[in-house]
Amino acid sequence: MRYRNSETVERAIRSQLAKLVHRKDFIYGSIVTSKRRCGKANCWCKKKKGAGHVSSYLSVKIGKERKMIFIPQGMIEKVREKTMRYQEINQHLVKISESCVKRIREE
Repeated sequence: MRYRNSETVERAIRSQLAKLVHRKDFIYGSIVTSKRRCGKANCWCKKKKGAGHVSSYLSVKIGKERKMIFIPQGMIEKVREKTMRYQEINQHLVKISESCVKRIREE
């Protein structure tokens, strides 16, 4: 029964993890923002030094390839929440893994 306290903590982490995985979307990726000039002769981006149109992309790995998916301005926060949710899920998995390693060392 020496695992009692750590088992309780691990069970709580697993419960939180299950809720995150089953009830909400998550994305393994990151948001990349870039500036670019459009090339139009009369556009403000050509006249102003260091200026450019801001575009946001979701960088994800699909198979062995990295893909950049355009994100409309109105969706950036939703996508950011989903990528942050993945990070939270990953943190829970790391804690569970550490707990399992600890049990192996104690056996």
